[in-house]
Amino acid sequence: MRRSLVGALAVAAAVLLAVATAAPAGAHTDTGTFSATRAEPAADGTYTIDLLLTYDNDGHGAEDAALTVTVQGPTGGPVPVTMAPGDRAGAYTGEVAVETTGEYTVTASSTEPEASTTFTFAVAEVATTTTTAAEAPATTAADPEATTTTAADRDGTDDEGDEDGNLASIVVNGLLLIAGAAGAFFAIRWWRNRRGDASAS
Repeated sequence: MRRSLVGALAVAAAVLLAVATAAPAGAHTDTGTFSATRAEPAADGTYTIDLLLTYDNDGHGAEDAALTVTVQGPTGGPVPVTMAPGDRAGAYTGEVAVETTGEYTVTASSTEPEASTTFTFAVAEVATTTTTAAEAPATTAADPEATTTTAADRDGTDDEGDEDGNLASIVVNGLLLIAGAAGAFFAIRWWRNRRGDASAS
């Protein structure tokens, strides 16, 4: 009887010890730490924000955390960034558009677990595609002007050609008229002279 009681107490103590040691191992603290924070330029002119949030007691990734992330640029106010889960537990990623060169400040905070961090990144050059869009209207606008100018020049050339043709035609007709009149005059004079010679004979 005494041995059975001692055995039962030993088993109960072992169970209580296992429960006491297992509970803290599976629980997380209320505080965490942001690490592996970075901002990398993307191909479309935006910047990708990456964060890693872990619990302080065991370093495990904090999944489904309530995050608030903003980016403050050289001008304007802070811009909120929507973060999505990354490629591992506790990783989060989001994108932000940049409009000017200079230094940008990223501020991140979490309530469960409680954590906050601030870091900066510099933008040396802003990607833009406005050059291509500006060239197209300029080229298109230039074509009608070229067509209009060509048409005007062609009309002016045609008018001058018509005037020159009309003047030449008048001169030629005048010369033909004068030549015809002179021929008729000499023909009549020759006929009269011949008639007078016949009469004298």
